[in-house]
Amino acid sequence: MNLFEYIKMSFASIAVNKLRALLIMGGIALGICSVITIVSIGKSGQAAISNELEKLGINAINIKSKSGVAYAKDLLKLEDAENIRKHISEVTSVTPVFNGFGIVKRNSVNREAFIWGIDQTFEDIFSLQLLHGRLMSKADIRERRKVIVIDDVLAKKLFHRQNVVGRKLKLSSKGTSEMLIVIGVIENVNELFGELFGDAVPAFVYMPITTLQKIYNTDSVDQISIKVEAAQEADDVGIKVVNFLERQRHKKGKYYAENMIQQKENFYKITTIFTLVIGAIGAVSLVVGGFGIMNIMLASVTERIREIGIRKALGARKKDILFQFLIEAIILTLMGGVVGVLAGIFFGWLISYFSGLPFEISIPTIIVTLAFSALIGLVFGVYPAGKAANLQPVEALRYE
Repeated sequence: MNLFEYIKMSFASIAVNKLRALLIMGGIALGICSVITIVSIGKSGQAAISNELEKLGINAINIKSKSGVAYAKDLLKLEDAENIRKHISEVTSVTPVFNGFGIVKRNSVNREAFIWGIDQTFEDIFSLQLLHGRLMSKADIRERRKVIVIDDVLAKKLFHRQNVVGRKLKLSSKGTSEMLIVIGVIENVNELFGELFGDAVPAFVYMPITTLQKIYNTDSVDQISIKVEAAQEADDVGIKVVNFLERQRHKKGKYYAENMIQQKENFYKITTIFTLVIGAIGAVSLVVGGFGIMNIMLASVTERIREIGIRKALGARKKDILFQFLIEAIILTLMGGVVGVLAGIFFGWLISYFSGLPFEISIPTIIVTLAFSALIGLVFGVYPAGKAANLQPVEALRYE
């Protein structure tokens, strides 16, 4: 007999014993569905958090002054960003950032806000999706204009509409209050954390860095964020920038480079390990399903003893009986695997749809789970197949 005939006989047997086949397929499908769904949710969550981190600039190197820098002349300044841009060839983008905290208010409605003091280069590194108006210009920075960019969620909270370009709001920070004109509305960059924690997470607002420096009465910046041509060279470029700043000021140990790219990769590794561990726990159900397959196949052998005896009496060899039962077990587990994969993809999509997470699916996980389902059929089908193959024709024909 060739492989095609074994497969044909297996499908004929499956068609005759539909309930048994459904029980085997159901056990495998349930295990694989749980694995695919868990991995899909894990990857979707990873993608969502990654998008949020990139919006917050977690795809750059941040140059900062070390804590304890005593003299104002040693703090980072706007001109340092310009010097880095001119003299460090490996750097593709540079933007200075100064942060503050305050309250934005319109009429009786107010909201705590984390203030980003930025310049016109900010969007080269930080991901902002402009919905209405514009972002900062060189003129805004040069003239210290009293303008602000807010997100769509804050716009709806304060003005009950999204496009509020040209409207005014009050910003209170550092003991002063300023009336600012909204020049742009962006997509909420804090969406995921905002949904989880609501108003406990401050809104993000953006204004000219020079305007915020004036409010805080300083000419320093909190950090200088840079992008490099090759991510794998980030550490070396960070060290080069720090050395450059130290040479300019003739000071050592005043600055450091924070490689956010590496931190993001470490986050990926942690979440990937977590997803794999949870997926492996789900895979235990596949092994449990394997024992179910073995029991059902053993029952099948008992039901088909006379059939086996007749086949052997007609000349079927031991390996023919062995292959028939093994292939039947493998086909059943593969069919269950396919159903489980489709169900897992569907439930993964369903959960992503209602949770608002991006839908992600792992093709390698699908391939591995299908291969594992076939392996389950092979491993747990060996004993029943061997038992069937070892039956003596005379004893099988006598069996009632």
